[in-house]
Amino acid sequence: MVKSIRKRVITPISFILFAAFLLNTAALAQNAKTNLLSSAALKGAHVGIAIFNESTGQWVEKYQSDHYFTPASNTKIQSCYLGMKYLKDSIPGWQFAENKDSIFLMPLGDPSFMHPDFSYQPVAELIKSTKKRIVLCLPEKEDRFESYGRGWAWDDYPEDYQPERSRLNIYGNVLTVSKKEDGVQIRPSYFTKKLTMPEVYTQWTREKLNNNFFAKPDSIRDLEHQVPFITDNKYALAKALIEDSLHPKKKIVIQKGWSQATATIIKTAPTDTLLKIMMNRSDNFFAEQVMLMTSQQLLGTINDAAIIDTILKTDFSSFPQKPEWADGSGLSRFNLTTPENYITLLQKMETEFSMDRIKAVFAQGGKGTLSSYYKNIPGVLYAKTGTLGNQIALSGYIITNKGTRLLFSVLVGNHVSASTYPVRHAVEQYLTAVMGDY
Repeated sequence: MVKSIRKRVITPISFILFAAFLLNTAALAQNAKTNLLSSAALKGAHVGIAIFNESTGQWVEKYQSDHYFTPASNTKIQSCYLGMKYLKDSIPGWQFAENKDSIFLMPLGDPSFMHPDFSYQPVAELIKSTKKRIVLCLPEKEDRFESYGRGWAWDDYPEDYQPERSRLNIYGNVLTVSKKEDGVQIRPSYFTKKLTMPEVYTQWTREKLNNNFFAKPDSIRDLEHQVPFITDNKYALAKALIEDSLHPKKKIVIQKGWSQATATIIKTAPTDTLLKIMMNRSDNFFAEQVMLMTSQQLLGTINDAAIIDTILKTDFSSFPQKPEWADGSGLSRFNLTTPENYITLLQKMETEFSMDRIKAVFAQGGKGTLSSYYKNIPGVLYAKTGTLGNQIALSGYIITNKGTRLLFSVLVGNHVSASTYPVRHAVEQYLTAVMGDY
C-alpha cells in the first residue's frame, strides 16, 4: 500500500514572503562584502563572520564561520564563563586554619590580594592584626603551570599587560610607578631599597632575568605606569613583600603541605566585580588567574593544561569545531577557534546565567574597551574586543531598537593595517548596518 504524499501548496503571499526573505539575505551578504570584506584596511586579511538571530532561531550571516582564527582577548569570554560558573559569588581566595599559636594560610590563586582595585582585604587585615605566627603553606602536590602562558612573547616581559601568573599574587604582580607633587612614588616600596630614585618622572623598566628596576630617559604622559616583577613560586619574594608592607607582629614562616585537620575558605573579591574589570579593561592578569583558580576548585591543584583539557571535554564539548586553547587571556598565538564556537559559547552563557548578569560583566558599546565605538547605533551592544598583532576580534550580544536579539562573532586575522582603527571601524560599519536591518 502506497501512502499518499501531501503536496505543500505555496500561496502567492507565501511566495512573496519567501522572496522577500531571499532578497533580505542577499542584501545582507552584499552589505558584508561592501562594508567589511572590501574594506581597504582588510585587503589580504582573513575574515570570519557568524551572526545568529535568537528571535527567529535563524542564521543571519555565516562567512568562513567554521574557519580558525587567533581570537586574542576574545579568549577572555572562555575565562569569563569559567569564573561565572566555578568561582560562585566571591573569589575563594585562601584556605585558612589556626591553632593556639599559628594561623595557616594556603593561597589559591586570588589576584585581588593587596591589589589597588580592591579595598576589601580580609587576609591583609588578618596578617596585620593577629598576634599569632603566620604560616604560608605551599601545596603538597606541586602545581603544573609556568609563570608565562604557553606561547607568550618573551620580549614583552616588562610590559604592564603581561604580569606573571602565580599561586600567591601580591600587588597584581607589578611594580607601580606614580607621579606625585613631591616626586616619584614606587609601590611596593620594598623595591625602593635597591633603587636610585630620580627626581624627574620618566618611564621605568626592568632587567630581563631579575628584579632590578631602573628609569629610562623616555618621558611619559601617564600619571602612573606599571612594570611586572618576577614572582617566586616558593613564596620567598611574596613573604618579603608582605612583611615589608603589612608588618606582621611575628616573622612569617613558609612550610610545605597542610598540617591542619580542618580548614575554611576565606572569600575575597566579589566574582562579578573582578570579571567586570577583566572584561571592560581586558585585564590579562585577572583572566589568567580566573583560569588557574578554576583549576584549583575543580582539580584540587593548579594545572593549566589539565583544566583546559577538562573543560574542553565537558563544558565546551558541544563546540562545533574543537578549539586550540593555550591560556586564559588570549596573549598566546597558539589559541585558535572559530566564530561558530563563540556563538555556541554565548548561547551557553545565556542558558546557564541570567542576561542581566552577562550585561553587567560584558563591556557595552561606548564604554570600556569599546569606548570609541558603537556609541550611536540602532540598539545596544555588549561584547568583548580582542587585539593582537595583525589580529582583531569582537564577539557578543546585540539587542536592536526593534527588539531583535542577535549573537555575533567577527574575527579578523592577518590584517596588515598600520592601525587597528580602520579595521575596527569597518567591523563597526558592518554591524551597525546589520542592526539597522533587524
